[in-house]
Amino acid sequence: MYLSYLSLKDFRNYKQLDLPLESGLLLFQGENAQGKTNLLEAVAMLATSNSFHASVDREVVNWDAPDRIARVAASVKRHTGEAKIEVVIIDPTPTGEAGIQYLAPNERQRKRIKINDVPKRAIDLIGLVTVVLFSPNDLSLVDGSPEERRRFLDRGLCQMQPHYCQALARYRKIVTQRSALLKRIRENQEDPRMLDYLDEKLTEWANMIVFERRRMVDALNQHVDELQAIISGGRERLQIVYRPSFQVDPALDTTEALESYRTQLREARRKEIQQGVCLLGPHRDDLEFLVNGVNMLIYGSRGQQRTAALSAKLGELAYMRAITGEEPILLLDDVFSELDVLRREYLLHQVLTHEQVLITATDFRSFPAEMLARANQYQVINGKIQHC
Repeated sequence: MYLSYLSLKDFRNYKQLDLPLESGLLLFQGENAQGKTNLLEAVAMLATSNSFHASVDREVVNWDAPDRIARVAASVKRHTGEAKIEVVIIDPTPTGEAGIQYLAPNERQRKRIKINDVPKRAIDLIGLVTVVLFSPNDLSLVDGSPEERRRFLDRGLCQMQPHYCQALARYRKIVTQRSALLKRIRENQEDPRMLDYLDEKLTEWANMIVFERRRMVDALNQHVDELQAIISGGRERLQIVYRPSFQVDPALDTTEALESYRTQLREARRKEIQQGVCLLGPHRDDLEFLVNGVNMLIYGSRGQQRTAALSAKLGELAYMRAITGEEPILLLDDVFSELDVLRREYLLHQVLTHEQVLITATDFRSFPAEMLARANQYQVINGKIQHC
């Protein structure tokens, strides 16, 4: 798949952008704070309607937008045909000269989705556009926080599995409710038996999340070892290990696993009440990256950690392709300046094989001449894009 057209209105620093696109390699060059990352953020929002860069949706709306509305629209070419997508983000910030005009309550912080001009839900976007983003932050995937590694799994799975997105949203809601209840129980304001219903729902959604995460990690391991070996000249073997907070027995079927999770929650109840937090569940899961059996979080060099992160992202792309039957759009946000010569050359070789790749950089002088000759090049200046 590839985007053939992208339109932005009042999205970040883009007041109005209408950009025809080709398949293949697209290079966007510009100084910092000109809009390169904003462009990739907009493309990524077409996949799930959520931003990888903003903590809340309203952050993507241009501050000078008179109606406090941002719009991202695109045409995507797929093997099954062309589709038009539109995502509209509405910010409830007051408008008007006196700052006293507000959107109606039912309009506040709403997102509107259209597919082929028909109103749809955000969940209907799943699988229509898939993207793999690789940014400087992803280079800290191995040595960053467990939350970053969980986010790596969730972002990929939420583009491929609508039921995973729904399970994750419901699970997070249950965790919030359950944590609040645990605190009230600790303060003798509620009966501990009130946990029974929430425990049942938590294990139901956790069971699905754990199953899909395990399946994704198993698939990643079919690719990352080979990638790590190529980059390291055959010296290193990589394995990604899923570390769920629940004790997981791979031999158990789905029903048996569900009962096992219930038992573990009952056994942890006293400790959870004492601490007032949920101690078990996918929100506590983690990944380990082992190179030649050594944990890269603790003992890995910076180069090894970055190679493992790069291998994981390329493995994610291969898994998406296998699940959806479409080639994901690859987004590389100024990562080449963060890689050494060996890893940069390997990544450059990889991107030439994909259907559409959008690369941002402040300088293309380090890029091979062959690559520059094959690419469509653009200049990004203060929210405007010109084809070179």
